[in-house]
Amino acid sequence: MTATTLRASYTIAAPILQRFNAVVPHGERSRVMEALMTQALVAREADLQNLAEVFMTDPAFAQCREDEIRWNATVNDGLESL
Repeated sequence: MTATTLRASYTIAAPILQRFNAVVPHGERSRVMEALMTQALVAREADLQNLAEVFMTDPAFAQCREDEIRWNATVNDGLESL
């Protein structure tokens, strides 16, 4: 799969953007923003993974996991054709 790029528009407080533009050279801004977005994604995805792990292992959620198993068993029970 080939990489593609997209243009995006975000609202950023004027003082922050002015400082960023003053410090980060024109040719580097997109790479810096992409690196910051990647860091944010890694952190948030790790948080979601940790939350999922807690759900799948914590005894307090045992009933929820059992309910999920029962619910998934009904997915192909044919009721959707009624």
